[in-house]
Amino acid sequence: MQRALAALMTALVIGGCGGTARSTAGSLPAVSAISPAASNTVNRPQPFNLFTHCGILTTYFAGRTFYLAELYPARAQFSGNPGRPDVAGTMTLLSSHVAAFVDPAGNRILFVDELPGALNTPYPFAVHVISGGSQLGDEQFAGRHWHTTETLPGVTGPPYGNGQDGSTMVSGTFTIIDAQDALFRSQAGDSLHYTALPLAGCD
Repeated sequence: MQRALAALMTALVIGGCGGTARSTAGSLPAVSAISPAASNTVNRPQPFNLFTHCGILTTYFAGRTFYLAELYPARAQFSGNPGRPDVAGTMTLLSSHVAAFVDPAGNRILFVDELPGALNTPYPFAVHVISGGSQLGDEQFAGRHWHTTETLPGVTGPPYGNGQDGSTMVSGTFTIIDAQDALFRSQAGDSLHYTALPLAGCD
């Protein structure tokens, strides 16, 4: 099954999707045989508006939720109008479990219908301590929005100032324990427990 997905991913790359979002093939679910119902829409692009206002984690297509296959959402590339919360393009069901969105500029973003990311695998990651204290911001990773109420000892965000508030970045690893729980470990050896927030819209 994994070999079938690897072949599919290779074909997409060879097919001329330079400059598109990369995906982590090892984190994708195996591709099963395409059912007769699914085969009716495979390789038939359909007009689709992808909501991008708060970043891309999930989308709804073919009667179910799809998750961004790329573990790191910031790597997903698309061409959008800053004045619009979505991007018009096409969505194609490539198999029973994999779909691809293509924008007018040719950027391709892959989606899968199971949560991406291998369990108990430390992925390189950075968390952000927000301005004015030690509180950490929410993070997007592996198709989920993660939240923690814990803090890192001795680490604070930059001071508030003139509307240019930023954050203090702390590098380490992020390990998904199960669908709802994860652990961040900093390079200094400190740990934070994260919980996945329910899917919801944003302001």
